[in-house]
Amino acid sequence: MSANPLSPTTQATLLLCSPLRAGRNKDVQPLSTGEFNELEKQLQRVGARLEQLLEADAAALLKKISSAVDGAKIETLLGRGFMLSMAMETWQSAGTWVVSRGEDNYPERLHRLKQNAPPLIYGCGEEKLLSRGGLAVVGSRDVDAAGEEFTKRAAASAAREEMQVVSGGARGVDQLAMLAALEAGGTVVGMLADSLLRSATSGKAREPIQDGRLTLVSAFDPEAGFNVGNAMQRNKHIYALADFGLVVSSGYNEGGTWSGAIEQLEKLRLTPIFVRAGDGVPEGNRQLLRRNALPFPSEPWPGSLREMFEAASQKNLQPMETADLFALHEKPPEYRSSQSEAFPISPRKRKH
Repeated sequence: MSANPLSPTTQATLLLCSPLRAGRNKDVQPLSTGEFNELEKQLQRVGARLEQLLEADAAALLKKISSAVDGAKIETLLGRGFMLSMAMETWQSAGTWVVSRGEDNYPERLHRLKQNAPPLIYGCGEEKLLSRGGLAVVGSRDVDAAGEEFTKRAAASAAREEMQVVSGGARGVDQLAMLAALEAGGTVVGMLADSLLRSATSGKAREPIQDGRLTLVSAFDPEAGFNVGNAMQRNKHIYALADFGLVVSSGYNEGGTWSGAIEQLEKLRLTPIFVRAGDGVPEGNRQLLRRNALPFPSEPWPGSLREMFEAASQKNLQPMETADLFALHEKPPEYRSSQSEAFPISPRKRKH
């Protein structure tokens, strides 16, 4: 896809919604998803299409909708053609592709997010993996030893059953799950919050990407650095690409793992959420179970994990009596947001 020319729809979406960091113009802020949604709504109201904003009479079209959108800002954004060409040259040289929400090949699973579906998806690797679903594995960056081992076993088991692993590429649970699945011969989708370009060209990612077993994608500029808001927003994208979600380790009432799981349980409900249960799990895990998350099947895992997931998620389970499962009052892990989540960073070494 990276060698193909941009469609007018994707070109317009990039000009409007991407910061085009290759151009380094900090004076122009791209449209937010909400602003872009409103623009599309207003264009539809007057019977126009997004790509018509690239035509010579775009100014006249903007006048028709100027009461609802900032026409001057849109004109400025659309005038960044040279910056877009610079950015595309950089991205394509690294094998990075981009698809917009208005294209037929936009990941269908992300359309489930409706107005929250990101206007753009950047990626490197086989696009077809984005339609395969699988198991979303998420959790804390500073996971304990028991959580590390559980993550690796669960991801490897899923991979051996040809169940794809979807995760976020962050240090800790995300990277452990992705690497374990790849080592077990499975396929992996990494939905990153930052540094897609750097991650896609790293040594550990290059071979599985070339082999068609790893696809790295992001809803944010391929050269974007870490941003807490983007990391939080990315969680819904991870779950949307999966059939089931597994929370390995979560803080209580803080951090991206918690907020993403709560959003699924109480608002979006796109993906059944399973949580690691048992002795010694963090307080956040216990609290998620009290909010109708499902306990992840205990080891050993006989038969098919997918069949167990499907059977459990179809039941109308009541909130669990978590006090009967394990003791309470364990300190939750911290949420650290000061560093890049670029995949893959070698997991931290533990002293034994």
